[in-house]
Amino acid sequence: MPGLRAGIGGRREPGPVSLPSQDPTARHDQERCEVFEPAKPGLGWGVLHLMLKVDHAAVPALPDGSAKQFATVLEQWQERLQLHVFSTLGHKADVMLMALSEDLTQLRALQTDVAATAAAPAISLEWSYLSLTEGSEYTSTPERYREEMAEKGVTGNELDRRVEQFAERMEKYTEAKLHPQMPDDWQLLCFYPMSHRREGSDNWYALDFEERKRLMAEHGRSGRAYTGRVLQLVSASTGLDDWEYGVSLFAHDLTDVKSIVYTLRYDEASVRYAEFGPFVIGVRREPTDLVTEIGLDRRA
Repeated sequence: MPGLRAGIGGRREPGPVSLPSQDPTARHDQERCEVFEPAKPGLGWGVLHLMLKVDHAAVPALPDGSAKQFATVLEQWQERLQLHVFSTLGHKADVMLMALSEDLTQLRALQTDVAATAAAPAISLEWSYLSLTEGSEYTSTPERYREEMAEKGVTGNELDRRVEQFAERMEKYTEAKLHPQMPDDWQLLCFYPMSHRREGSDNWYALDFEERKRLMAEHGRSGRAYTGRVLQLVSASTGLDDWEYGVSLFAHDLTDVKSIVYTLRYDEASVRYAEFGPFVIGVRREPTDLVTEIGLDRRA
């Protein structure tokens, strides 16, 4: 996995988090921070994944209260935006943070605050991923749905009723994709980036719209078989990060994560046209439990 080993930092954004600190000047510094204009995408919300690693050799030298301060930062940010906190398994990271916000300056402020605690000497940003929520270009419009129903012989008031219900469903569907409220009680998160393949005859972008729509419909049917077991957010990152999409799979059982990824690999859209990046698995934790589990409060 590519690494950004340097600590993360920068200027503070509006509404600084009030942090406990051994440094009496810290609060004063926060009060003097500059205020930045909001940076809001015209469509969708920003989604930021931060993968952090703990340098256990540096933990004993941290000031007293460092772990508590780090946990407090996370708790306070959870009150300001959607912030999901996970303890990860394996060598890729120790902590995975997933944040969603309509304002990119808030995501930047979160990133700064995470890096600016007294625990900073023992925490590094190992990897990050930025994406935007978006609707689907492959959903039918009410006009197209009307044509389809008319072709099946539906007419008059019944046709109008079905089209109205379809439009309402699509409005709710699009709203949920653009402004998702991700659950805070699903235990597991699997995150990975992916892109569409562009090689020879397996070039997704050389396909016409109707063929791409057919392939995505098949892919969607496979995924819906896991309704209630896996909740998926696919956010777009073309031009924003190294891959084209970020995929976040929330689940209660790791077996379901393995199963859905395996099942979808057999869809034609995956077999011929998908490339996958590294996978990261995290277990949801309260910030106060997280610092214990990752060894941040372990002193010599």
